[in-house]
This record gives sequence, structure tokens and C-alpha cells, in this order.
Amino acid sequence: MCGIQGIVDFSGSESQLLSRAVFDEALQMQAHRGPDGSGIYQSSECLLGHRRLSIIDLDQRSNQPMCCNDRYIIVFNGEIYNHKELRCDLEARGVCFTTQSDTEVLLHGLRVEGVDFVQKCIGMFAFCYVDRELGEAHIVRDRLGVKPLYYNVDGFRVSFSSTTASLRRICDAGNLSEEALSSYLSFRYPIGDRTFFGQVKCLQPGYRLVVKKNKVEKVCYWDPLSFARGRLDDKGERYYREHLARLIQSSVRYRLISDVAVGAYLSGGVDSSGVVATMAALSGSNINTFTIGYDESGFNEFEFARDVAEKYQTNHREIIQSSDDFASSMRELIRLKGAPLSVPNEVPIWKLSTELKQHVSVVLSGEGADELFMGYGRLFRSAFDYERMSPTYKWSCLKNHTTFMQAAMAYYGRVTFDEEVDHFLSRYSYTSFADKQRFLSSQLDIGKIESSLREEFASCFKELDGKVSYEEKISYVFLKHHLPGLLQRLDNATMAASVEGRVPFVDHRVVEFALNIPAHYKLRWRKGWSKEACEPFLSDTISEKFDTPKYLLKKVFQSSLSESILYRRKVGFPVPLHNWFRGDFRQFAKDTLLSNEAKGRGIYNSKEIEKCVSSSAIENDHRTAMNIWMLMNVEIFCQEHLS
Repeated sequence: MCGIQGIVDFSGSESQLLSRAVFDEALQMQAHRGPDGSGIYQSSECLLGHRRLSIIDLDQRSNQPMCCNDRYIIVFNGEIYNHKELRCDLEARGVCFTTQSDTEVLLHGLRVEGVDFVQKCIGMFAFCYVDRELGEAHIVRDRLGVKPLYYNVDGFRVSFSSTTASLRRICDAGNLSEEALSSYLSFRYPIGDRTFFGQVKCLQPGYRLVVKKNKVEKVCYWDPLSFARGRLDDKGERYYREHLARLIQSSVRYRLISDVAVGAYLSGGVDSSGVVATMAALSGSNINTFTIGYDESGFNEFEFARDVAEKYQTNHREIIQSSDDFASSMRELIRLKGAPLSVPNEVPIWKLSTELKQHVSVVLSGEGADELFMGYGRLFRSAFDYERMSPTYKWSCLKNHTTFMQAAMAYYGRVTFDEEVDHFLSRYSYTSFADKQRFLSSQLDIGKIESSLREEFASCFKELDGKVSYEEKISYVFLKHHLPGLLQRLDNATMAASVEGRVPFVDHRVVEFALNIPAHYKLRWRKGWSKEACEPFLSDTISEKFDTPKYLLKKVFQSSLSESILYRRKVGFPVPLHNWFRGDFRQFAKDTLLSNEAKGRGIYNSKEIEKCVSSSAIENDHRTAMNIWMLMNVEIFCQEHLS
């Protein structure tokens, strides 16, 4: 919906918060997030800015910052989907409204009920609410982290923004964070509250900052741990299927609320296809759908998207992405994002968003389903690998034990792990510890950083010890640490094109319910197969051959989608990266990573990188290509934001 930024300081300091000209310049750096309007509120305690992408109530009276009696002020990014119901409740209590916006509902709800009003809100949001008379501000991020919010604390002064780029303009962001760098290489994102800037934090999902005269406090107001399934009664497949179907329909219905045109990404996978099927059932007209892919063989899913588009008679558009401008697009998107790209498909998502902006300003997407319903089959099923590595596992026969242990040694390089978290990280980490030692400078204390990152994940596992299965712990960790990165990717790629992305599976009601669904309704053995029958096989062999990931979700869409859509193997969003390294992209990698500027940073092992970029591995092995591509992202980020 928008971009926000601000500075709040109730300490009574007589120094000016910031030059208005500098603040305005920083706000203009978010113009892509809000091309339809701009506003600034200034007082002795706060300086608040807003860039508007008009989605609900297009009238200028709904522009922000929005004030009430010059006491209560709000800048808000996102949508409160149930704002009409909340408005009715507030009107019954005597509140008078002057607009039809959800912003005004949020402002008056906070004014009347206090910050706990957010517990009633269904939506995605990042906002700052100031009560000047009380002398406090609340800076709040939504429960799952759909909308971004970055901040810096300097004494009792808090600066915040929707983007790190504009935040850097209004405060001291610090130098490159080595922990964030290492986290990015392992997990594609800085986990927890880390960002690539040492003095900038990411406000975590479900948290708010409370800013007062002599206090800045971080408070958790929603935690998925509260809903993580314990030893509850199994209510049966029908109960979970029917209740989940109602929640998904409600979630999609809310996300169709808009005063501008709405469309959907359609890859032809289960998640996006299910969203489109639900939209079609709820919409009174043909919906707009969009898909993108590459012209190289095997690098698009057009045929599956067409099947769904034809079934539901959508206004469907296919976009073929060329590799010719990938390098320049990478640089531009990194500049807008203020961080390295997490995966190569961020570029085509941005390009797709740019194209669809000609037709719609809101797009629904399928993020979240894999994390909630165990869609990453090989990783979730790997819990069975760990179980069989335990000396207490009871084997049905010696032959199965021997076959599995040989396969495990060949795959893992070992047959024991100290704890579940160590096994999980061996599967989840994209760049191994050994490769980080290989490609990064010896000046960096990678071992110490690695221990810190491991502890972040270990704490999640410990929170659930004795309560849930290993598979459910993985799902919880994905929800806490992986999903925010995916949502950041979607937000940046869409908002860079002035498009609002909405995610029905990340409705907090769906999440809370999903956390209480037993794991065997998410990851299900196929008919005729069982744990005992699959004892000799590694998880990679079992997944999607002998079991069904996202079983319950597929059952929800059983009557809406064909078998070929529901039960085909998961593909993801393929990008022919290693193919490109056979051409000009290899030279781009050399120019980027082996320049004098890059060598002077002291963060790369240039000799190892040069050896790798010059070898055949970069064009034949996707993982090697990804390692170099990620390092290229780091260097482009440094050039754009730290030089």
C-alpha cells in the first residue's frame, strides 16, 4: 500500500530531529512504494512521512499522515481487511468517521482501545501511532511480517522506515554486518532482527516498539509458539479439511477488497492455482492472472498455468523473460531493495509485477502454504532420516539398516548428529560452513558467527522440546525464520513496481489453525506405503514418490483443480542460472567479484573465487553457480549502498 518513515523522540532534547529537506529527500527514495501521494507531519517530538499507493478509498482525504485533534497521528503501510466490521463497532461507540479508509479505522481504534486494538485486526501492517499528549509512540509490525519495518535506536530516539535505503539517509546505519552476510549465504536472508547494516534492525513479526520519554522497549504481542500444537486430540481429517477450506475462502474474500483492480500470480503450482480457483468462485467477473518464465526448455510452467486459466476463464497473460538484461536488472533491484537478492527469481517477479501494473495494482500470491502445510517434502521427510540415525530406532530387518546407513553416509558424510538442529541445518543451509570458509576472507571470524546463527535456530527447537514432533519443529522454524524472508522478497519485488502483493495463506487465522493440524494430515504416506516399507530409502528418494506433501491442502482443492496440478512434483520457480555462466554472465561475475574495489573490501577470498569462476563447475553445477551468484549480490549491494 505505501512507504512510511519517521523519527520519534520524547526525551525533551532541544536539538532539531532532522533537517526537513533531508527528511523529504529520504522519503522520495520510497516514491516507488507510493506514487500516488506524499505527506509529512512535523512537531517537536516526531517527524513522520508517508508515500501513498492508493488501494482503499482513493479520496485525498485519506492521505497520510492522518491526525486527530493534533494529538493522535498515524503513518500506516498495509491493509486492515476487516476495517468495515471494525468501523461498525466503533460507530456504535460514538466514533464519527470522515473517510472510508482503513487508516482512519485503525487510528480511531487505537485512540479508543489502545494498542491492543491490533489484536482485532485481520491484515498486513506496519505503522507508527503517536499520542503526543501521553508522550508515547507505538511502532508496530504485523503478526507474520508481510510488511517490512526497519529501525535504528540512538539513545531514546527511534528512526524507522519501510526501506533501509531511506533509513540510512536519516540516521547512522553503520557498516556491513558480518553476521547478516554469513546468514544470507547460508539461509538467503539475514535471520532474526539482523539486517546488512550494523546499526539497523528489522522489527520482527508480531512485535512492537514502545517509545516513551526515557524508555524504548520491544514487546511481543503475537507469537506462533502460543498456537503450536501440543498433545491435542486428533479431530479427524474431515474436520480439519472443512475448517481449513472455510478459513481459506474467508481469507481470499478479504483480500479481494479493493477500490482498484485485483489480479493473481499463476504459476500452475498447487498454491497459486488454489488461490485462483478460490478467487474465481468468489468473483463476479473474470479475474486477471499472470505468469512468467524463460524461453529455455524446462524453465517455465506455462502449460500448467494455462490449464488453470482455461478452466476458470481468466484474463491470462504470459510473459517471457529474456536473460539479456538480467545483470542490469539485478543491480537496479538491489538498489531499490537495499539488500542482496535472495534468489534469482526475484528479478522475474519484479519484471512480472512491472508488466501487470498496466492492468492491476493488487496481486494475490501463494506464499506461506509450503511452510504451513509441509510443502518442502524432502526437507520435512528428512526427519525420518534423523529418526533412523538414532541408535534407539527399532529396525524391521538388518538388511534395511545396512542399506540406509550406506546411503546416509554417502549423502550426509556421517550417520550421527548431536541434535535435531544440527541435522536440520545440514539440510537447510544453502552454503556450507566449509564453502563460507573457502570463499570468505580469513579475517572474518566465521566460526564465531556460525555459532551465533546456530543458537538462533536451536532456541526455536528448544521452545518446542517435548511438545511436538521433529517435522512440526521444522514447520515452526520455517514460519519464524524462512517465511519472513519470502514475504520480504515478494514485498520488494512488487512494491518496486508500485504493486501491492497480498498473501491469503498468511492470514493469521489460517496460521493459528494450521499450527494445530496433526503432521500426518500435512505429510502423508501414499496408499500402500509406510515408514516400515521405506526404511531403506533416504528422504530425497521417498519424497513425492511414496508420500504426499501438503496432503490436507490438496484435499481442500480436490474438487477445484485437476490431478495433474495437485500431484505433480514440486518445481519451484526455475531460473537457468548455470546456463548463463556459459556466456557473458561469467565475465560479469569476474568484473564484479575480482575488481580492485571488491578485493579491497577484505571480505572475499579472491583467489578461491577466481578459481571457481574460471572452472567448468560454475556452468555445470547449479549449487556452485548459486554460491557465486550470491557473492555477486553481496558485492553489488556494497557498491550501491556502502561505497
